[in-house]
Amino acid sequence: MNLLVVEMRRASNRRVVRVMILLALIACGFAGVIAFTSSSGKTLTQLHARDSIHPAVLADWWHATRADGTVLIASFFLLLGGMFTGAAVAGSEWRAGTITTVLTWEPRRVRLNVARTIACGIVATAVAVALQVIFLACFLPAVVANGSTAGVDADFWLALATVIVRTALLTGIAAMLAVALATLGRNTAFALAAVFAWFAVIENLIRNLKPGLSPYLWGENIGTVVPWHQLKGVEFTRSPVVALGTIALYTTVFVVLATVAFARRDIAGTS
Repeated sequence: MNLLVVEMRRASNRRVVRVMILLALIACGFAGVIAFTSSSGKTLTQLHARDSIHPAVLADWWHATRADGTVLIASFFLLLGGMFTGAAVAGSEWRAGTITTVLTWEPRRVRLNVARTIACGIVATAVAVALQVIFLACFLPAVVANGSTAGVDADFWLALATVIVRTALLTGIAAMLAVALATLGRNTAFALAAVFAWFAVIENLIRNLKPGLSPYLWGENIGTVVPWHQLKGVEFTRSPVVALGTIALYTTVFVVLATVAFARRDIAGTS
């Protein structure tokens, strides 16, 4: 537990983590300004023109029945941020050559790698929850001055809280996956390139050439877990529980592979 706490402190004190959080806060403030100015002087009907949603309408933050809402805007960027930050935190130690110093302090490699992977996941999850709350809070001026709170009840807040937790959980998983990939490749670039190649190229090829494998792809499973709803526009059925289990299984496999590689790798020659 002490090692886990130390690794959480090391991860949260990384410069890249602080920079990413700062950029996210700036983006949240900018989104709040856009929401306020775009809703000024408009009626509720105008805000919902063409069946759209608007953050100035509090009930539009999350529609559980439609599996849609303003909060989903944050989920995409949080997943990207978790992936990038996790890769940078793990990859920077290989680039700087400080991994040997860390092993001098904690020579048990399996214990160290598991602890730092879990630590990055916990930090990413906590940061994701906080950033989502701040992101939505930035829309409160627009809600109070120009929008509406109609239709908001206890069920709404419960549904909103659960989607925030799910997004945060996936952000933590993304960070852990990135740590594993950066450990396997010994640098940040390998992890980011592998993720980009898989999501942008390989998964699209699989969807087109082998559509029967679509239920097992990362994209489809993530798209099911965040809204906790059957994915729309697909020909297969995938429950959110199965989708979450699939993501957890895939991530566990990569973490185990990275831990085995880390335990067997010659670290002494690392520069």
